[in-house]
Amino acid sequence: MLNRVSQQITKINRLNHVRYYSSTIVKNGISDVKLNDQSKDSKSYIDMHDKVIMNTYGRVTDFVVTHGKGSYLYDMKGDKYLDFGAGIAVNALGHSEDHWVEVLSSQAKKVTHLSNLYYNQPAIELAQSLISNSKQFDKVFFTNSGTESNEAALKFAKKYGISKSPEKYEIIAFTQGFSGRSMGALSCTYKQKYREIYGPLLPGVHFAKYNDIESVRKLVDKNKTAAIIIEPVQGEGGLEAASVDFMKSLYELCQQNDVVLIVDEVQCGIGRTGRLWAHERFLDVCKPDIMTLAKPLAGGLPIGAVLVTDKIANVMKPGDHGTTFGGGPLITKVGGYVFNKIAQKEFLDSVNEKGKYLLNGLETLQRKYPTIIKELRSTGGLFIGLELSHPVKDFIKQAHEKDKILLISAGDNTIRLCPPLNISKDEIDQVLGCIENYLQSYKQ
Repeated sequence: MLNRVSQQITKINRLNHVRYYSSTIVKNGISDVKLNDQSKDSKSYIDMHDKVIMNTYGRVTDFVVTHGKGSYLYDMKGDKYLDFGAGIAVNALGHSEDHWVEVLSSQAKKVTHLSNLYYNQPAIELAQSLISNSKQFDKVFFTNSGTESNEAALKFAKKYGISKSPEKYEIIAFTQGFSGRSMGALSCTYKQKYREIYGPLLPGVHFAKYNDIESVRKLVDKNKTAAIIIEPVQGEGGLEAASVDFMKSLYELCQQNDVVLIVDEVQCGIGRTGRLWAHERFLDVCKPDIMTLAKPLAGGLPIGAVLVTDKIANVMKPGDHGTTFGGGPLITKVGGYVFNKIAQKEFLDSVNEKGKYLLNGLETLQRKYPTIIKELRSTGGLFIGLELSHPVKDFIKQAHEKDKILLISAGDNTIRLCPPLNISKDEIDQVLGCIENYLQSYKQ
């Protein structure tokens, strides 16, 4: 008996020793560094970032965010910044909006993750809201991001095309378009600097000129082309918008050749243009088969969605596509709150009103500084491209350091104005003042 007990103790000690050994690995300059989240000195955090996080982003220098509220972010130094980029058009209701926090907290106390082996109420409720507020689509597939939404859309479209013919799998995308960073979505992203470093990507992808229907006609092949993917307003492409006439002709071309039309509203959808959907601008003459969504859908949490017609849904069977996290109860509960708030007419009216207010202010500045402001681009709402006569890098830096305003670009020469959708006019005035300060200093 004692020997048996002794053997058990020895076994436990060995297990404890293994655990103890594995927990005391020391990597000099990493595990022996104590980070103080109450400190006002961000250098230790940035130094640790450089040691433990891959160098894939060009981050703002000496700026570590601690928290946000409304339209503002706060850094370790205690400084307050007006966030006019909204996490690249993600934080549609600003940061930590009170009821958003309540919904998140309440659902977190119930259940957060199930996998897609089981039905869950919030996902079904959000899907119901999405379809009920769409004239065109019948079914939803939930994802975790914009690139996943586009990746799924490409797979659905290719499955439809191949169901017609084994050779019907090619895709047409557009110049200056950005579809994402996963291999399929990346294949449809125009800039070579994003694509060429990874060697061969998805075969059969061709690029037409945005807003040029003849360039599309030259590429479409009824026997080979499965889908065309297009952003109604190009986020990374300087906020260029597809014209109604172009989309009408594009739809007719798709109909003639049985080509699936995908509208990528990852950035421009869900109220950003003052309409619930960016494709509403041309819905009378162009009826897409698939729409992809993501950024603002859960107001800051990772979610995406693919809306499809029954024509597309009917070719997909259980096991044809899937995701572990997509459509989880926590994320879709928050998504339901955000979406249903934005979808209200009063909310969209306010987005349009404030968008016009911002655009009017910019047009006034353009009249004062016509040689510096080259072009203003807007189809409505709070999604405006401000193109200058020169690169905007120094302007973004000056706005951050001098005016405590966070701006983002869309290409080298264009500022992408995409604040929280509930931004105030007083906050818009701050940004207009910041822009005028820069224009005055540049002119001098």
